[in-house]
Amino acid sequence: MRIARALSEAEAKQVQTLILLGGVFTTLAIWTKFEDPINLPKMFVLVLFGAAVLGLALPAFLSAYRLTSGYQRIALGLVGIFVIGLLITTIATDVKYTAFFGEYHRNNGAFSYFAMASLLGAGILVFNLKSSERFMKFLAGSGLFVASYGFLQGAGKDPVGWVINYNPYITTLGNPNFTSGFLGLAAVAILYLSIDAKNIKFQLIYTVGLVCNLYILWRSGSIQGLFGFAIGATLIAIVKLWTIKKRYGQIGLLLAAIAGTPVVLAILNIGPLASKLYQGTLQNRFDYWSAALGMFKDHPIFGVGIDRFGEYYRQYAVQNQYVQGQITDNAHSVYMQLLATGGLILFLPYLFLVLFITFIGLKTLFKAHGKDKLKISGLMGIWLGTISVNIVTIDNLGVGVWFWITGGVVVSISLRNSQLVSGSDSKVTTKANKRAVKHSDNAFPISYVSSFLLSVLVLILLVPALGKSSTLFNLKNNAGSYNTQTYLAALDSESKNAQNDPQYLIQLANLALKQNAANEAFVMINQINKIDSRSYNGNYFGAAVNEAFNKRAEAVKYREALLVLDPWNTTSQIELIRNYLAIGDKASAQEVAALIKRNYPGSQADIDASALLVG
Repeated sequence: MRIARALSEAEAKQVQTLILLGGVFTTLAIWTKFEDPINLPKMFVLVLFGAAVLGLALPAFLSAYRLTSGYQRIALGLVGIFVIGLLITTIATDVKYTAFFGEYHRNNGAFSYFAMASLLGAGILVFNLKSSERFMKFLAGSGLFVASYGFLQGAGKDPVGWVINYNPYITTLGNPNFTSGFLGLAAVAILYLSIDAKNIKFQLIYTVGLVCNLYILWRSGSIQGLFGFAIGATLIAIVKLWTIKKRYGQIGLLLAAIAGTPVVLAILNIGPLASKLYQGTLQNRFDYWSAALGMFKDHPIFGVGIDRFGEYYRQYAVQNQYVQGQITDNAHSVYMQLLATGGLILFLPYLFLVLFITFIGLKTLFKAHGKDKLKISGLMGIWLGTISVNIVTIDNLGVGVWFWITGGVVVSISLRNSQLVSGSDSKVTTKANKRAVKHSDNAFPISYVSSFLLSVLVLILLVPALGKSSTLFNLKNNAGSYNTQTYLAALDSESKNAQNDPQYLIQLANLALKQNAANEAFVMINQINKIDSRSYNGNYFGAAVNEAFNKRAEAVKYREALLVLDPWNTTSQIELIRNYLAIGDKASAQEVAALIKRNYPGSQADIDASALLVG
């Protein structure tokens, strides 16, 4: 019985299909009967496919060192180091539920990253240059589907019926920015397919699809996707010109450099194109990145904890933000997010992995000839566009999954450097590889068993989260169907079944407070603060409820916690002054008033604080 072996061609194709379907369904997954209809379904689909892929590719993973090339080994090693770093930082994170499942309505926790890393690792082992065209078609098809949905939303015919108070083009990704980012990358794949198509009918179909894709991208109002598409399309155009004649390629490269400079400056609000391309949200991102750097400075090794950016942001936010009082739970940059939340132990493996894939991808591109060169330019266009957009975007699962899949495909084609130079794509196998493939048909199906067991494990871990989201949806949207006693009993029952989930408890406590059930809410609030002493909502609820019942002595500890967690919040500080005065601690009240005066001299908060002391 051979467990560690190369996959047969049929097995490799199965894994390829699962990887690509994992990308497609993660992008498209929504479920409107969940309280989180966007990201929780995506996490579930992603982790389930990641587990299935890991199981099916297990024999190849176990024999990877023996059967892969040097570049593949290095890339797999970096993926392994990233996974180890992720495991360490997850264990080091203070709130384990958030570390594994991710922030509420984000789900960028360890489960999601483990799954995406498995897709990349398996992709390295099962793809080749020929099968990379399947990747292009799956990505392009997903883009066309999302664009089609965008047309329905724009026409007011959305079958889902989202209630949207801003730009309607949220598609299946939940936000116009994510729609833009994904469509920009998918457009690169569509562009390549339109150029590569031999049949004029397919050329026309792809061209029309590209126009539709770019139209919805433009209507999204976000330039993220436009920026990513411009990078990918430029690379494809330069390579196409280069394959026609080297001089044409050189001229194209020069023109791209000349034209690209004012565009980059415009994005930074510099130059004549700034009025067209600059978006004020970039200033918000500068505030977020400043906070991320502050977190990293104080927690350089392990970071503040996986997906814990939101509970630290207020503490590290700059005093005077571009939008004063703006809060966020993400750094709005994949790189800064990982640096702040995972520290060097997570950020460095990720950075080295990105740089290494970029290096070997470009090296493979330079060595290739003819049609191979054009195909690799399409892959690298998607890759370069993705890593560029990641500078200014959240790692949305529906978009981010394609970063990991693309990385695996790019590494996989590096094995064939020598073949690419001669324009072929024959399969490279070692003697050990051939022997493994020869006996694979008679091998015990450990891959199917492991895939099944890992999938069952995912169901055990994640189905309860889906159940809670479904219950919360019902509690929020059908409260009128309960009498008060039954409703509070349901909230109490749910809270007892979620003692380690502060995010769920926050939502339940909020619903209890809306029913004026302070005692029931306080039980949940105490549990929230026991799990997560840094919880802003837990401390805010604790303070507000006590103050509402004039229990100012009990409210002090919560307001003191908020003084650390949210140091620029003068509203909370004014309440803390009132609490101190109520219990006769004037000296502490004066210290808080002095803090307000130091931070905001002459402000209304300064005036109000002084009036309280005099009164």
